[in-house]
Amino acid sequence: MVEKLKLEIFIARPPTRKCRELIAVMEEVVRRHPDDVRLVIFERGIPWQEEPCAALKTVVNKTGGGVPLGFVGGKFLEGERIPTAEEVEAKMAEVLRDRARWGL
Repeated sequence: MVEKLKLEIFIARPPTRKCRELIAVMEEVVRRHPDDVRLVIFERGIPWQEEPCAALKTVVNKTGGGVPLGFVGGKFLEGERIPTAEEVEAKMAEVLRDRARWGL
């Protein structure tokens, strides 16, 4: 069985409007690709339920973690605005191409 690609988001508690927007986008991607991805939500100030990707830990440790932050397969979703579901899917394709190129 192939491991699902992990989508991770770091949000405020309680979630801000932008945090809720990012949650909605990521949940839409999960609805579109239920067999391929899984979503993990990390909330500021709450113990992590599982180990986050190295990029998320680095950002949170160095900057205190502005919110919201999104990651696809350990890669940061760049941008000052909330991405669309299609932009998240494009990042998923990029991550999968990189993994295939390196045999991961």
